[in-house]
Amino acid sequence: MNDAARRRLASPPAAPDDFTRDELRRLARAERKLAGPDRAQQAGGHREIEEIGRRRAERIETQSLAARLAETSSLALARGELVRSETVRQAVPVVDEHGARVTKHGLPVYRHETHARVRIASRGGLQLAFERGDLDGGALKAEALYETGKAYRWAFETASALTTPPRQMAPISARAPLRASAGPQDAVFAAGEFLRLFRRDLSPPEIAALDRICGLDQTIRAAAAQLKADPRTLRRRLVEALTAAARSRKAEAERGRLSP
Repeated sequence: MNDAARRRLASPPAAPDDFTRDELRRLARAERKLAGPDRAQQAGGHREIEEIGRRRAERIETQSLAARLAETSSLALARGELVRSETVRQAVPVVDEHGARVTKHGLPVYRHETHARVRIASRGGLQLAFERGDLDGGALKAEALYETGKAYRWAFETASALTTPPRQMAPISARAPLRASAGPQDAVFAAGEFLRLFRRDLSPPEIAALDRICGLDQTIRAAAAQLKADPRTLRRRLVEALTAAARSRKAEAERGRLSP
C-alpha cells in the first residue's frame, strides 16, 4: 500500500455536503483555467466546475435517499408490512467527459448497472390479518370474516367521513347497499344502521378492535399497542367480533331487512 492510499484510509470520512480532496483539487485547477486568458481553457474550466457540482449533488442525493429508505423500511417493519430488497439491472447511456452520449454505428451505447432497491408491500391491517392466517381458527371461514371486515370498513368510513356538507360527492362503492343515485346523507344513514347492526352483540373491547383493524385499517400489532393489549388476545378478539358481526348480518338478511 502506497503513502497516498494510507493517507486516504487515515483521513476521516467527509460529510455528504463536503467536497472530497479530489474534488477540491479539480476545482482549484478549473478555477485557474477559468481565470486564464485562453477562451478554450475558460470553457473547459467552466465545464469542469459544472461536472464537479453535478457529481456532488448526486452524491448528496444518494446518501440522503439511502437514509430515507432506511427510515422508511424500519417504520414499515414496525407496522408489520412486508419489506423486500430487490436487485435490478438498468441500462444507462454511456457519456464522454463532456457529457455527450457515446454512439456507435449511429446508435447510442448503453452499459448495464446493477442497483438494489427496496420494495414495501403496503397492506392494511385487515388484508394483512387475512394473508397471515390471523382470521383462521374461528367458527366461520376466514373468507367470510374477511368480507364482513370489508363491509364494516365501508360502514365505518362512510359514517365517520361523510359528516360535513362539503363531502357531497363521495362515491358509492360496489359494497354499498344503496343505488348509485342515492344521496350522501342516505349513505350516512345506511352506514350508521350497518354499524349498529354489526355492533349489536359486541362488547366495547371487541368494537374497539373492529374500529382500529377494520375501520382504521391498523395492523394487529399497532392496534394492540394503542389498546395496551396482547396481540394474541387482540387477534382472538378480532375473530370473535367478526364472527358475531357476520352472524348478525346473516340473521338480518334472513329476516329480509338486509341484503346478504
